Amino acid sequence: MAPLSFGGLPGAGGGSNFDALKKKYKNFYYPQARIELGGTEFKDKSGQLAVNDISVELTSGYEASVASFRIYGVYKQESGKFEYDELKKQILLGNALTIKLGYLGALETVFTGFVAGVNFVFTVGGLPCVEVTGMDVKGVMMSGSYAEQLAAASYGEAVREILRKTAYERLQDGSAITGIAVSDTPDKEAGGDRGASSYTIEMSSESDYEFVVKAAKKFNYEFFTDRGKVYFRKAKNASDDLPELSIENGLINFDIGYSITGLAETVEARSVDAGTGKILSSKKKLTNNLSVGNHAKKLISKSRHVYIDPTIVSKQHADARADSLLETMSYRLGSLNCECIGLPELQPGRFLKLAGLGAPAENRFYITNVTHSISADTGYRAKLVGCADSVKK
Repeated sequence: MAPLSFGGLPGAGGGSNFDALKKKYKNFYYPQARIELGGTEFKDKSGQLAVNDISVELTSGYEASVASFRIYGVYKQESGKFEYDELKKQILLGNALTIKLGYLGALETVFTGFVAGVNFVFTVGGLPCVEVTGMDVKGVMMSGSYAEQLAAASYGEAVREILRKTAYERLQDGSAITGIAVSDTPDKEAGGDRGASSYTIEMSSESDYEFVVKAAKKFNYEFFTDRGKVYFRKAKNASDDLPELSIENGLINFDIGYSITGLAETVEARSVDAGTGKILSSKKKLTNNLSVGNHAKKLISKSRHVYIDPTIVSKQHADARADSLLETMSYRLGSLNCECIGLPELQPGRFLKLAGLGAPAENRFYITNVTHSISADTGYRAKLVGCADSVKK
């Protein structure tokens, strides 16, 4: 692989057609990367530094997305010291961090966050380096612990209230957060408008991160950051698909599997109305294709999972809870682990179609994790993890 080049031209926008991407990235020949710190491109004034071993681990799950890269040439053998003066004004803890990857002449943002850690690495037989680690907004949200009643009357409004705190406004001012998109939760329709006197939402000795994750799990919502934009939304509510991949178009290796372990035919969400004593219940049935034949459905016939949730306050709320439980369970069916050529467009929180593999291997998977890596040894690669709720016949 040619040596990494820093700088390059800005990208030319997304595209879902693989041929268009091939043209945009000049046949994927010359990998490039650009590191921006505090909104300014990383500069090597001495001409002796080299950035390599870039890794960006992205997720649409509840954990934080993390990025790292290494700077070589900082350690001087003659003096036995790390000459850090040139870097200290750029690599500041808390400084906004943006990583752009791509190929000759076309770079796209794959990560936006902040510098969370700096390590000075020296190993026998290895090259000394400075390793920089970045995290998305969740790294800040994990700090602190609060016990207070929120003004919000629904969990969606509560998440908005939390993200209006000064710390997150400062991250926005510094471009570590590029936007916030918070969807309303079902409890707003089911009773959130009744006011704090009858429907209160409280933080119970928990961090902002713990509270938002709790809210997301409660309604089967996703809470993640996509290139700096914070999302709190209904799970798998993606508006656009990722570029289609096949063995001829970018796919290097893959492991696709299907398992009915943990599946049930019926899911029921149940609670009791505290005022009337009546049972609030909602049942949902799994109707997805579980295999190329009918044997799998026969094996789980008449099985059910019953979930007792005392926070359900209406039939509408029970329906929403049952729907979310059924979706979560159904996506345990199919799994995908694959590696492909590096494409900045590959981001978690979207669907990806694998084509040309034959049924049932080829399918449409929801991508939950993407790892972008670029180095002088392997070039630019991406690893993806995904799931599917049905089998293609």
